Amino acid sequence: MTNQTSHFLSHDETQMARRRERTKTRDVDRDAVMRLVFSKPGYASEVARHLGIKPQAVGQWNRVPPHHVLAVAELLDMSPEQIRPDIFKRGKR
Repeated sequence: MTNQTSHFLSHDETQMARRRERTKTRDVDRDAVMRLVFSKPGYASEVARHLGIKPQAVGQWNRVPPHHVLAVAELLDMSPEQIRPDIFKRGKR
């Protein structure tokens, strides 16, 4: 009897492939600010530390939650309008 499963991925390889696919999908859904946060090693942890939350919480964000915008803007030296233009709109002058 031959091993017919030898051409299939192992359980671990399958899990890793699924994890990579989920990560790709999540990255596409993230806004530019969150892609910036996740593009630099340790940035997400620094954001979490600054906010007093766990890095895993930051890892679940696609966009900065409204109640964290001001703190994240301060940390990243950006304006709230740059972080969440859908919430913080510049007044027309």
